Amino acid sequence: MPKFCGTYEKIRTLNDIPAEWPVTAKSGEDVKDSVFCCIKGHTYDSHKDAKAVLDRGARLLVTERPLGFSREITVPSSRAAFSVLTARHYGEPARFMRVIGVTGTNGKTTTAHMLHFLLEASGRRAGLIGTNGVRFLGRTLPSVGTTPEPPLLYKSIKAMREAGVTDLVMEVSSQALDQERCAGLFFEAGVFLGLTPEHLDYHREMESYFAAKKRLFSQSGKAIINGADPYGKRLLEDFPGAVVFYPPQARSLKIGKSTALWRGKELVVPFTGEFSLTDAVAAAETACSLGLSPETVRAAFPGCPPVSGRGELLYKGEERLILRDYAHTPDALGKMLSVLRKIHFGRIIVLFGCGGDRDRRKRPLMGKLAVESADRVILTDDNPRGEAPEEILRDILAGIPQKDRVTVVRDRHAAIRKAVRELQEGDLLLLAGKGHETVQIFGDRTVPFDEKTIVKEILESENIPWKR
Repeated sequence: MPKFCGTYEKIRTLNDIPAEWPVTAKSGEDVKDSVFCCIKGHTYDSHKDAKAVLDRGARLLVTERPLGFSREITVPSSRAAFSVLTARHYGEPARFMRVIGVTGTNGKTTTAHMLHFLLEASGRRAGLIGTNGVRFLGRTLPSVGTTPEPPLLYKSIKAMREAGVTDLVMEVSSQALDQERCAGLFFEAGVFLGLTPEHLDYHREMESYFAAKKRLFSQSGKAIINGADPYGKRLLEDFPGAVVFYPPQARSLKIGKSTALWRGKELVVPFTGEFSLTDAVAAAETACSLGLSPETVRAAFPGCPPVSGRGELLYKGEERLILRDYAHTPDALGKMLSVLRKIHFGRIIVLFGCGGDRDRRKRPLMGKLAVESADRVILTDDNPRGEAPEEILRDILAGIPQKDRVTVVRDRHAAIRKAVRELQEGDLLLLAGKGHETVQIFGDRTVPFDEKTIVKEILESENIPWKR
């Protein structure tokens, strides 16, 4: 046990640290009078900054190994300590709400959106935190990533509590679980949608990816699990009392409307595709586990608004369709193209790229899926980040044997313009990969890039009436 002196001599555990002391884990921030949590990351270990932050006025260090300073407390996980201390600093606002966590490779945003809507439709004062931002009671707050870092996470939850939010639906990513951003947070319910290869640049292999997702359910009062997913079946072995749901059989599929049988009666969902129906059933079963009746759920669903960037119809006119979708994994892209093939009998053109500094193994798989499922493929930049765009495109092309149906246009804006100009009667254009995003990220800059705005501007410049 480290020795303390002066005002710190009574601090022996996290509980002894005064809640009013600010907490940080970034040495570049103002650390004066704060508790600094030293974190060993994938690329940098901030234990190296310990002396510097003390010299700059930090009150106390939280470390994972003894460093020999008088103002220091050592814990098994400084990431978990950072989350717990941050929650305390903001008054532990989540304790006053029912928190529901949604996890899985694909479908988190849509499922969380639907569940949030169902709770609001039942009269609950619900909030939502996820990929598309922070929303509650008509307000929108800025956010970063699917599950924000603890300071932004708990700042957002505190704002919700002060506004009177009673239920919080959160998308919970595997990275957030692995980095213990939700440590100490109790979930009334955890929802598991399924697992397919993704984020392997971070987790390295599927077992580590699954282990990260599984953490959510050790913090959950009840579990709602996709029983058709292989990893869902494994999860059921550890959580035998879970609510189990299965992908429903679609009764009808149209752009922007799908129906299926759920609990013996028709469920109408204003979204596109079987995968949306699976997400809808996950949301419906979760809502029922929280006290909503099936009748309330079934009556509310047709009024659910669209999710930005998820099977979103941008244009319908002159016998032509333009959609955008966040599909940026082989599983998501394959499912979207598969359902479009079932409900659209004209040509399907898909425009996509792959993100830089992410798992390279998925790139040729996505290329192969695209050329097998679409009539024409336009390859372009996504978010290259720190990688050379040409290398990313080369990886995608490696999975495409029939290159005669592929056009490469590096500049994404120019690629979209080319695709729109070439649309013929009966064609459908799918813009895949960026979905709701409003920026494009390069190694040295981030530029505005909202595909909804871009499509509208292109249509107007081509004298095509804007219709949605």
